[in-house]
Amino acid sequence: MDRKLETKAVNAALMKAGIIANVKHGTGSAWGWLKVHVTSAPAETTNQKVIKIVQTVTGRHGDYDGCINVHSW
Repeated sequence: MDRKLETKAVNAALMKAGIIANVKHGTGSAWGWLKVHVTSAPAETTNQKVIKIVQTVTGRHGDYDGCINVHSW
């Protein structure tokens, strides 16, 4: 998936789940990583739930949860 489209798809899926986040791709040697900075989410939301949503949308899997990095508040 194109990086721009992947970012938009992840943002849309997280918004649908009620999670407000800043989604970006890494730079330099971390260009393949997807960075998700959660700013607001329902109380029962965990990092694993966010990763599961992102994996479902992007099809990422494997080491380090498919190179997905989630930062919570």
